[in-house]
Amino acid sequence: MPRQIRDSLSTERPPTSSFTMNRTTADQELAPASEPVWERPWSVEEIRRSSQSWSLAADAGLLQFLQEFSQQTISRTHEIKKQVDGLIRETKATDCRLHNVFNDFLMLSNTQFIENVSYLVIL
Repeated sequence: MPRQIRDSLSTERPPTSSFTMNRTTADQELAPASEPVWERPWSVEEIRRSSQSWSLAADAGLLQFLQEFSQQTISRTHEIKKQVDGLIRETKATDCRLHNVFNDFLMLSNTQFIENVSYLVIL
């Protein structure tokens, strides 16, 4: 994090309302003691609570949240892509085996008579 942002975040501002004071206290309780609130991803609940009194720390927390969300989405997309690629490979292999069976029947029909039987199923 750039030094200017870190310095501006570390300066204490007096709370403007009891909501702000309670929010800061609640955020500090949720955050580990060793990690400042702006250096960790915020939860959706924290983002909602701080929406009325947005700060630079909230921006930093939101940025962390969005980066983490983006990374998770990209990872899941890659996993789905691998699964789809596997399905495509299996489908092509099945198509190849099916065509091999057709070819086997065609070669067999050249050497012996194959009766075509059609069954009518009456329910």
